[in-house]
Amino acid sequence: MTNGISLAPSGSNVTGDAPFSCALRLATGQVFASPQPDGRGDLAALAADLCARHRVRPEQIAELRVDLGPGSYTGLRVAVTFVRFLQRFSDVNVLAVDSLTLLAASAREVATTATRLLPLLDARRCRFHLGVLSLTRDGGLAVLQPPQALPLPAVLASVRPGDLFVVPCSVETLVGAELRAAGACLHRASGITAERLFDAGLPFVPSTWQDLEPRYLMGSYVED
Repeated sequence: MTNGISLAPSGSNVTGDAPFSCALRLATGQVFASPQPDGRGDLAALAADLCARHRVRPEQIAELRVDLGPGSYTGLRVAVTFVRFLQRFSDVNVLAVDSLTLLAASAREVATTATRLLPLLDARRCRFHLGVLSLTRDGGLAVLQPPQALPLPAVLASVRPGDLFVVPCSVETLVGAELRAAGACLHRASGITAERLFDAGLPFVPSTWQDLEPRYLMGSYVED
């Protein structure tokens, strides 16, 4: 973990709370910004305003954190390009994580008895992005299986006793009844914004600007 200032932009919008959001971790704590509900989403302006309000100069930023998706096509393209640009032209560390892990992290407080955490997002085309994680002894998260894009019957067949599916409201509405009928417990996630990128115990991957690729909801990066 860096001792300097850390900037976390996000555009995945997996729970529909904000098209873009941005968080700063300072020596005095964390601060957060998102557009007004009726405002235009502009990540660069949002980050610049947040830094200006807290007197942070670009050269003071020692670390960038970003979630790579799956999520909003436009939001991810903008956020990941923003981070790639900043790292390409400055000496700043980048830590990346997928958005399914952020979903799983939001359920840790209610998942003390869960054997596995299974974040689920609608991948469209009759498929669902599924992650499989577990809680570690120190409260962190461990990835048990790489994310997959699966048809609903395969998702239902994966249910085991003790599983907790972590879903946004839209997915609960779409397939919640089928998941419960298959024996799954559900946790409805909300508030997955840039602040979550400072949660403790996330399995971040140190990345370079060449490594960063957005993972779109309808992308093929996890096709079976």
